[in-house]
Parts: sequence; structure tokens; C-alpha cells
Amino acid sequence: MKILFLGEILIDLITDNNLYTSTNFSKKLGGSPLNIAINLSQLGVESRIISRIGSDPFGFFILESLKKYNIDTSLIQTDNEHNTTLVFVSKSKHTPDFFVVRGADRFFNLPDIDFKGVDYLHLSCWTITHEKNFENTMKLIKKAKNSGVKIGFDPNCRKKIFCDKKLDIDKIFEVLNNTFIIKPSLDDAHEIFGPLPEERYIELLHNFGIKYVILTLGKKGALVSDGNIIKHFPPLKTKVVDSTGAGDAFWSGVYFGLLNNWSIFKSSKLGIYLASIVLQETGAIVNFNNIKQYIKELENEN
Repeated sequence: MKILFLGEILIDLITDNNLYTSTNFSKKLGGSPLNIAINLSQLGVESRIISRIGSDPFGFFILESLKKYNIDTSLIQTDNEHNTTLVFVSKSKHTPDFFVVRGADRFFNLPDIDFKGVDYLHLSCWTITHEKNFENTMKLIKKAKNSGVKIGFDPNCRKKIFCDKKLDIDKIFEVLNNTFIIKPSLDDAHEIFGPLPEERYIELLHNFGIKYVILTLGKKGALVSDGNIIKHFPPLKTKVVDSTGAGDAFWSGVYFGLLNNWSIFKSSKLGIYLASIVLQETGAIVNFNNIKQYIKELENEN
């Protein structure tokens, strides 16, 4: 197992219309850590996920669906008191609007983890939104770092997922102080730091000691920095149907590359390619089985 994920597993209920007027929703697997794990599974990367789902039809649907992917579900906990977390999503070509019915994911218990063979611990902002899950998250981060594991942080921080509906900046900054690689969207960076020039966001994040910073810019592509060089990667031309999961696909390409000893820049190139595939479909989970040729081409690049 190369990556251990910590974070939300949930059901996305996606509509073509706005959330206020819509009456029809399509049920999809969701949650950033789960999306990345499924993507990497298709690329041959083994992983496990620490999360919590409800003992309900949606939780059973998640476990049944995961049987076809090579993902160890032994750390996915079942909760008899709290429902599986649901997110209602308005399909969008840009940042999608969403409404959260928060449930079991924030009540995860901290298992005893052996980090042997683990290269990365990846987590999202959902794991630090309430005091108890923040405490558990920091314990796991510290244990991981003591074992030589690198921390990947997806700062998908929004006021609506925190307990008092406002960002807890101190908690976010404590995670940033322990992060090795981060990939905020422009919206994420704006939410945390306020309105600033793009390269200023990158500078601020490196100031926390973060080695790799990737700032995704929507239709403008991404800025990728190793602390010395910042490179701009334009997006691939594609028909955009739904942006849900595009950032998770980018993460998947980056992790695949880094685990194969690629540079952060070559890894990000794969990330952009995978994101372009997800953008063409509804929902975060798509078929990546036909990209082997593209990966071979990247492997042969200098």
C-alpha cells in the first residue's frame, strides 16, 4: 500500500439544475479521498481509506460499489447513529454549488495504523472541521511524519462544512505546517487567504514549509511550483460537461507520477490530462483504463 487516505466518503446527488428548483438527482460515489483512491486503483496503485459511513442504504451502496476496485475497505467504519454524509451538487462547468447533509464522516475513530510501506498520507479539509476529528487528524499526521510518511493536503475548505459555518484558520494553518504537497484551487486559496495575486498564494504556502504547491486555475490551467521554479500548464482543450471531481483527478495524476519518481512537473502534466477526461462526464468517477499509451509517452519524456 503506497497511500493512506483520511477523509470523507459520501454520496453525491447531482442535478442538472439549480438546487432550489431541481427535483431529479443522480446518485454517485463521492468524497475527494474516495475519488482519488478509485482513480489510482485504476492505475494500479493500492490504497486504504480511513473514513466512516452510516449503516444505511447509501453506506451499503458505497461498500458494494467498492468491491470492483482494488481498495482495502477494512478501515471504513460503519456508524449506527449517524447517516452516510450526503452532498447535493448542482452540475456546473465551473465551481459547482453544493449543499451538505453532514453525517458519519466527521465521527471517525482513529485506528492503530502501521505505516510500513506507506509513502503518503492524504487528507482533506473535511477531517479538521470539528474539534474531535481535528485532534484525531493531528495525531495521525504526527505519527505518519514520525514514520517518514509525506503529507498531502487538499485544502477544500468551505465555511459550510465547519461546525460554526466559518473557517477555523488556526486549524488549517496547523495542517499546512505539516504538509509536503498541496493542491488548492483558486477558490480554495481565496477562501483561506482572501483576494491576492496568484503567485502570492504560492509564496504564502511555501512559507509554511510546503515543498510542492500546485494552484489550479480553472479554465486557465495550473501553476506548479517546486519552491524554485513556477511553471504554468495550460488546460487541454476539451468539452466541459461537469467540473465535479476534476481536482481529484488532478491529484491522482500527481500521486501516480510522484510514486513513480517523476518530477512534480511531469506528474502535474498527467494530472491535467486525467482532469480533462473527468470534465467530459457527469460525476467524479470515470474510466481511466485507456490512458496507458499517454503514460508511456510521459515516461519517455525528459
